[in-house]
Amino acid sequence: MGNVLFYTHSKDDLVKAVRLILNEIRKTETIDDLSISPEEDRLTQKEAAKFLGISVTSLISWKKKGKVPYYQIGRSIFFSKSELLKLARKNPGLIQSSRR
Repeated sequence: MGNVLFYTHSKDDLVKAVRLILNEIRKTETIDDLSISPEEDRLTQKEAAKFLGISVTSLISWKKKGKVPYYQIGRSIFFSKSELLKLARKNPGLIQSSRR
């Protein structure tokens, strides 16, 4: 009874299904596994917009609406790459389709 799947699906179908499942699991991995250094974690508005695949104007709008976390040091605005990655993983539709 353990081989029932082989009667209804080909080996290639099963391999494709396993790859699809593994890719979905990889999308949900935590950011801690990536070990981003503090120097690499801080992004300017321009860098953050490019990272997300959006315009700087859209990023500023999202920031004002509270959609993305940011930090302000004096007059300078910074974004955390690791926090943006977490946000993007929780909200896959957030990133433009050109980034996928």
